[in-house]
Amino acid sequence: MPSLSAGGRQRREVNTYNLFYAAVTARADPPLSARGVRIPVMFPVFEDTSEGRDIEAEPDMVLYDGSTCMLCEIKSGHHINERDIAQMAECDKVAIETAEAELKNAQVQEKTEYDGTVTAVESVIVYQDLDEDYIAETRQESDDFCDALDRLTDHAVLLTQDYGGDLRVLAGEFAAEGALQSALSAGVSLPENPPDKIMLTEGMEPEILAIAVTDIWGEQALDHDGGVEVTREQVRDFFAPQHNVNPGDLGLVFEFLQDVGACEEVDTHRYEFRREHMSTILRVEELVMEQRVEDYLRADDQATFEAFGDSDASDTTQGE
Repeated sequence: MPSLSAGGRQRREVNTYNLFYAAVTARADPPLSARGVRIPVMFPVFEDTSEGRDIEAEPDMVLYDGSTCMLCEIKSGHHINERDIAQMAECDKVAIETAEAELKNAQVQEKTEYDGTVTAVESVIVYQDLDEDYIAETRQESDDFCDALDRLTDHAVLLTQDYGGDLRVLAGEFAAEGALQSALSAGVSLPENPPDKIMLTEGMEPEILAIAVTDIWGEQALDHDGGVEVTREQVRDFFAPQHNVNPGDLGLVFEFLQDVGACEEVDTHRYEFRREHMSTILRVEELVMEQRVEDYLRADDQATFEAFGDSDASDTTQGE
C-alpha cells in the first residue's frame, strides 16, 4: 500500500471513526443503540492516582449500556505497534470506580437514560485492515507479530471492521459477561456508506480541521446570497467539549483558507465564505491531501520573499 499524505492519513482516521460510530448509532443492522448501547463521551481521559495508582487511559470512544463501560481504541490500519499495546495496558488498569467517576464527569445522566452505574469495564481495540486471513498468514511469517498480538490481547479484545462487512471479534476474551459483550461477540453488520458524524481526528491537525471548516461552514455559502460568516470562537465552541481546538491551529487554517481563496477575513478573526469561493472550497480536501497546511504556507511565504527580493534587485538595477 502506498504511503498516505498527512491529509490522507487524517481523512482515513476520521472515516474509521465514523464507521465504528455507525455500528452504534446508524445504518448498522441493527445498530448497537437498538440494544441500549450509548456513546456518552468521546476522547475522554480516565485518570487515577489514588492509593499509588498511576493510570492515564485515553480511549477514542466509550460504549455504555447502563452496566458495562467499554473503552474503545480505533485504528485505521493493521500494524500492531508498541504504542497500541501501551494504550490498551492503560485502559486495562481502569477500575469500576474510575469509570463511574468519568461517566459522571461526562454527565451521563443528562445524556442518557442511565445513572452511570458500572458493573464491568472492558477494553477493546479495533483495526480497520486486520482480519482472520492476515493474522493467520502473519503468524506463520513473524514471531514478532505473534508476540505483539499476544501482549495486546492480554489487555484488550481485538476486533476488526470493514465497509459493508462486520464489526467482529478476532482475538481475546471479554473479562465479564453482559449484553454489550454478547452483541459484539455476535458481530454487527456495518454500512457501506456511514454518515459523517465525526469531523476531526483526536489530534485535530490543521489539514482535517481545514476540511471540517469548509465542510460545515464553507459549503453553506451556496445557499446564502449574502455569504456565511463564522468566527474562530464559533468554530471552537462548535467542536467543544469533545475537541479542544487549538487557537494556533485555527489561525493557520484560516490563513491557509484565505490564501487559497476559500474565504475572506471581514473583521478580526471573523471570516466570510461566499458563492464565488465555492470552486476553491470544494478543492480544499484535494489541496490538503497534496500538501500540509504549514508546508503550503511556508512555501508561499518563501515565494513571496523571493518575489520581493527580485523586485528589489530590479529596482536597484533601474536606479543605477
